[in-house]
Amino acid sequence: MRKLLFLSIALSCALSGSAQKADLKDGFITKQQIVDMPNQKMERAAEVKGIGPNRTVANSVYYTIPGALFAGWTTEGNGYKYSMAVVPPFVDVTYANQMTDKSRYMWEISAEEVSDVTEAAEENGDFISNYTPGGMYYPLILVSPRANVTYQFNEENYWVRTESGSTANDLSMVVATNQIGENTLMMTATDLHGSRLSGNTYARNTLSGWGFLSTDFLFGSGSVSGSPAWGFEQTYNPLLAPLALDDVRLQGLTYNEYGPIPDGKSLKAYILTVDTLTDETTVVATLEALSSDTIDFKDASPKWGSKDENANKTAYFGELIYRNAEKFVDPFGNETPLPIAVPAGKVWRIQFEGLNDEGVNLGVYGVINGEVESTYIEPGYILTEDGHAYTFQSSISPYVSLNGQYEMIDVVSRDFLTAESQDGFPAEQFKGWNVLRVSNDGQEVFTEGMSGTDYDMGCAFVGTTKPWFDEDEFPNYDVDEETLPDWIESIQVDVSEYEKDNITGYNLVVPVCQPLPAGVTGRMAEIDIVGSAGITGNNKIIVLQGDAQYDGTGIAEVNNDASRTNRSKNLYNTVGQRISTAAKGQIFIKNGMKFIKK
Repeated sequence: MRKLLFLSIALSCALSGSAQKADLKDGFITKQQIVDMPNQKMERAAEVKGIGPNRTVANSVYYTIPGALFAGWTTEGNGYKYSMAVVPPFVDVTYANQMTDKSRYMWEISAEEVSDVTEAAEENGDFISNYTPGGMYYPLILVSPRANVTYQFNEENYWVRTESGSTANDLSMVVATNQIGENTLMMTATDLHGSRLSGNTYARNTLSGWGFLSTDFLFGSGSVSGSPAWGFEQTYNPLLAPLALDDVRLQGLTYNEYGPIPDGKSLKAYILTVDTLTDETTVVATLEALSSDTIDFKDASPKWGSKDENANKTAYFGELIYRNAEKFVDPFGNETPLPIAVPAGKVWRIQFEGLNDEGVNLGVYGVINGEVESTYIEPGYILTEDGHAYTFQSSISPYVSLNGQYEMIDVVSRDFLTAESQDGFPAEQFKGWNVLRVSNDGQEVFTEGMSGTDYDMGCAFVGTTKPWFDEDEFPNYDVDEETLPDWIESIQVDVSEYEKDNITGYNLVVPVCQPLPAGVTGRMAEIDIVGSAGITGNNKIIVLQGDAQYDGTGIAEVNNDASRTNRSKNLYNTVGQRISTAAKGQIFIKNGMKFIKK
């Protein structure tokens, strides 16, 4: 598949500088900014519906970005004035042309100057793009000269600037990873832009705080038709790449002065993958929220509810944080919740439970999706003790924020450098850029089959979502010790190309190997690169020495299951060298985390 990094024509235009930000924390969630829904009715579902296919809009011109999430606000409550779709880097993103009549269409990028890129589209009219880490890009726009209309992702959403009462339409962006400068943008199933009040008018994707539970809550504690609600759930489309999830956050309210959860109790949530044929689920991780896992729940609004029994109650607003129940315990006894690997390529779900437990009182906001979004975003479902699931007739998703990053580790094999398309390229000798041969003395490394040619890179190209080393020079990425034999002492990582224009986002990785022992004619190793949550690269690095041969088969495909690998007890110093033990006062690295020997 074509890669934008090496095309002569740029298909995405990154914005220079950072986006303008609007501080939306102060007064962001108040009763005056949350729409009441007296005409919203609930309906009972015989079973939770699966996600259906995307549909075209009335005039037959529309497309989506399957597998992407939306960028909401930051953890501090700030929001960008752009509506953003978050996609993983290095992954081919398909803009699907769903026009009924494809005899006339154009693909454009509307930046400072409009660029017509139709010639680079696929034969079926779709457009495949590819993005590098950390950038903000103008999305592609589908133009139908025949119908005199244009469409881009999320076109029907707009953000309302309450300070001026004006609207800004079509300010949409694509973000490759949700880390923008020092800010981490929370990800959501639906776009939160446009969920604010301007006078008496609400934008699309309106934020809502109450519904028809007995408590007046939209999702959360309460009952439906006399049956207590024990939980609710949100289903997500398959992701384009594994997601390393740090925590999950709910925007909500409670009638309890002490907060939504009493001391000594906890609420559980489960991340599940879903078999869309049988609706059977598999647990990926268990999350937990304690009474201490709250932010705010202090600001009060009297007379919150509309029903008689709730009319004079005071509601407290805040945020509830769910973290992985599985913890990492360091040598000093400190516990840290492990990040969760949400797999790619599978429908998945977050199911929140325990909302009818004694002393628990939690209401969760929802987002009323626009007409177009409701065709491909599953609504939230309320789960009750009588075994039924309920949803609103309008498509309403619970306000669930995902705090994490796509963890896409692109260990390049083929279709990477333009050299591969040159006439003189020795394709019959080429095994892949990830297949390396080490000299018998261990001193030199070559690209397998390319030794003595202009195409010998002598390293593996490894694309990473984040820089390999953080600002303190500690690694964000590591070698899976289960796949690293003793004769490979370590790997050297050159990060000088990571933020350059030609191969932005890629690191140059070279194995440091011992000499071939006497009596050994050859040996081979398959090395996995591991990132956050134990997510591994889409291919292995193959290392050959002596007369060992590699036939080009057996390279691992994308790790859609994203299962956590078992890590060894090996230690490393701060420059990546393996050590047997740490000296007193020495900083060392174990399982990708840093410690100091006391």
